[in-house]
This record gives sequence, C-alpha cells and structure tokens, in this order.
Amino acid sequence: MGLADGTELDVITVSDEEGHEHEFTVLEYVELDDRRYVVVVPTEAPEDEAAVILRVEGDTLVSVDDEEEFNRVVAALESEREDLDVEVEEDSR
Repeated sequence: MGLADGTELDVITVSDEEGHEHEFTVLEYVELDDRRYVVVVPTEAPEDEAAVILRVEGDTLVSVDDEEEFNRVVAALESEREDLDVEVEEDSR
C-alpha cells in the first residue's frame, strides 16, 4: 500500500491471543511522553475503515484504553499534521 505521492507505508503483522495473524498498514508514528504509538488500519480494510491508535510496548502493541492518554495522542497527531482532521468514534463494545 502506498500514498498518492508514491511513498510506501509500513505493513506489520500482529498475532492475536488465539494465534491468528492480522496485517495492518501503519499510517502514522507518534512519540509522546517517552512512549511510542502507531496509528494503523487493517491492510485489507475498505477505504472508510476507522484507524486504531496502539501503544508500542517492546515487541507488543497495546490498545489505548485510558481516555486521557488517548486524547493526548489525538491532540499530538492533530498538532503534527495540520491537514489531519481526527474524528473519534466511540467503541461499540
């Protein structure tokens, strides 16, 4: 997968708790408060699929469940990229 300007995006493979592998395309990397985050979307997802923010902990990606932490990451994303308009969808869990 790539951008319109020909730039290639990183693709990562993640194994879930049951050992199933899922491929994600990395849209952004964010460093905040000595932590690293990735914004990913499933590689085979339709164009309108929502992206997910995950925290990098060593070799593990962890969901960002803390609302305050999530909001700080969103604010950092918006400040880094003026062309980015982030819409937060509520999780339907």
